[in-house]
Amino acid sequence: MSSTATLGADSDSISRLGEPDRASLPADIGELYQANHDDNWIRALAVNPDTARRFGAYFASLFSSGRGARLSLAERELIAVIVSAENGCGLCEIHHTIALGEQIDDHARARRIALDHHLAPLSPREEALAAFAVKVTRAPKTVSGDDFRSLRAAGLDDADILEALETSSWFNHTNRIFISLGVKPDDKFFAR
Repeated sequence: MSSTATLGADSDSISRLGEPDRASLPADIGELYQANHDDNWIRALAVNPDTARRFGAYFASLFSSGRGARLSLAERELIAVIVSAENGCGLCEIHHTIALGEQIDDHARARRIALDHHLAPLSPREEALAAFAVKVTRAPKTVSGDDFRSLRAAGLDDADILEALETSSWFNHTNRIFISLGVKPDDKFFAR
């Protein structure tokens, strides 16, 4: 174990690996903490500053509302919620359900989507994205040309479809990291 990490064995730990001593962290990691609201996930990843940097950069890129995004931020949050709910990643599910609620200005609808997107009112485009995200999560080998045709019929072009696939795949990756680390959702997420 690194001499800068705290053991993650007690109930107050944010993850199974604990978190590093802040005083020992490089300055750019402190900036990552700040940019990500000092959330538990970035603190848990900071046990390895290089991992935190890579993860933080990809997260910032994928959830940027600026240049380069094909899908709306609400659609990317929808995919994040669907995948995280399918995988049972409480940390990502609660974090992105709140973010989805902010994007669509409807926190109740976002919670319904997280609980069971089949019971939530989804547009045909959202339904196509949700079905695709579920299939990528549950059985990626079964993804076929029919799935891409369904997405095209819902108004997505090939670049949009690739971004939907990227977002779905990235959240499967992310969920596996946070589930395995046992990262606890921040208390602030339960205040809504």
